[in-house]
Amino acid sequence: MARIISYEGKRLPKIVGFVTYPLDNALIIRAKSGFTAEGLQNNPKYDLCKRNASEFGAISRVCKLIHMRLHEVLPKQNMLDMVNAFTKKMYSLLVNDKLHEKGKRTVATALATKEGKKALLGYDFNPDSSFTFNYAIDEEQLIVQVKKTTACNLQWIGLRLLVLDVNLDTGAGDLHINDWNFEKHNTLALCYDIPVVKETIGTLFYMLEVQAFTLEEAAYVPAKDAKGLLLFDIVAA
Repeated sequence: MARIISYEGKRLPKIVGFVTYPLDNALIIRAKSGFTAEGLQNNPKYDLCKRNASEFGAISRVCKLIHMRLHEVLPKQNMLDMVNAFTKKMYSLLVNDKLHEKGKRTVATALATKEGKKALLGYDFNPDSSFTFNYAIDEEQLIVQVKKTTACNLQWIGLRLLVLDVNLDTGAGDLHINDWNFEKHNTLALCYDIPVVKETIGTLFYMLEVQAFTLEEAAYVPAKDAKGLLLFDIVAA
């Protein structure tokens, strides 16, 4: 990078391979740098960038497909925050794929490992959830304790179990939803049978949906509190 002391004409000089621009009270000339379409395709120094971009693109597609399958149970607010948080979480799992070289690693392979599965368990699909969870699995049952993170006159919470069966390569899948269970909000521990999916097409994501409710004229009405969607078990394809 250098300064231009003087030049002729009304316009800044143009030199092949260089860019010129004003900076503070000086005129600067420097060699062109940065990404170019040709360089990105052919220059070996950009190989890592291409590998990262390939993996991130694949992860983004997977996360979009999963969110599409969960559309009817996800909160309708802050969708972008949910997508971004989930994509970031899923991308972090790729370190557990030791089978493929960087650039070709997959979430499906990562979740087939003990470490990859452990890293995702306990994830709440809603970053703004009003609930926290303590849970355990014992003899095909989910034992869970739910706590509210904000104070209110809440009397009831609704809970239901869901299983997302999804092929992480094609996006094909089904969402199995159980009926709601309504419980007093101060119940210490709850126990539910985990649904059984006999015929699967991919990876099984077991989730617990939790929503605050009020009881009005013998009917349960969803409250404004942000629902939680806890991922409590994964069975890899």
